[in-house]
Amino acid sequence: MSYFRTQYSGLRDFSPFDAFKNVQDISKPVQQHLLKVYLTLSSVCLVTAAGSYAHTNHLFLFGGGLLSFLIGLGSLIGIMSTPDTPANKTLRYGLLYNFAFMEGLSIGPLVELTLMIPNCNHIVINACTLTFLIFGSFSLAAIFSNKRTFIYLGGILGSVVSMLLWMSFINAFVGSLVLYSAELYIGLAIFCLYVVYDTQLIIYRATQLGSRDVVSHTLDLFIDLVGIFTRLMVLMMDSERKANNRKRKNKRTEYVGI
Repeated sequence: MSYFRTQYSGLRDFSPFDAFKNVQDISKPVQQHLLKVYLTLSSVCLVTAAGSYAHTNHLFLFGGGLLSFLIGLGSLIGIMSTPDTPANKTLRYGLLYNFAFMEGLSIGPLVELTLMIPNCNHIVINACTLTFLIFGSFSLAAIFSNKRTFIYLGGILGSVVSMLLWMSFINAFVGSLVLYSAELYIGLAIFCLYVVYDTQLIIYRATQLGSRDVVSHTLDLFIDLVGIFTRLMVLMMDSERKANNRKRKNKRTEYVGI
């Protein structure tokens, strides 16, 4: 998701509404910037996959948990607090890849849990494939769209995210399956829309503000991508469990009938 910083001196204050006022053809420099962002995003995803693999095969000093979360959070704060300058380029890329690896470790337990379900190894591959299809579709929609309807996304998405946080907090005490399912589906929809929102903001900042902050822009899209992937994994896993339960129930019924 997007975060905003006022580090460009001499430029007017940024408003998300400005991102959609003057839709124009993407210039060559901006196209090159987007290419760098998506190439970096691809490499970041590979590092995340390596982190998940390291967790499931116990190849790292520690697995996914509180420690990986705290180290990842520290990397995230480091990226956001370090200015985008040539001198900081190596540091910021290092923090980005460290965040990606820690995110992979944190996703590891979910992947491991999925692999424990009988005959469900395909879920991880299916979730990855569907995630990239969804992400690619919404990214292309954001790049080629010339409508102003996305102007309202920022406020709406922020409000819904706040609602989801409250739902999650309440459900921690209530334990409602309905709230849990609503949280997953609404969260999936929100992250899909954030792909559109963040992509257009990246284009705006590159075009109007001259921002070429590859690390920050990659981070925005990476967080969206992880949000989509994890929710798809959980939904597919729940669906597979229900299917397995139905099969076992049918087998017991047939056995009793015999």
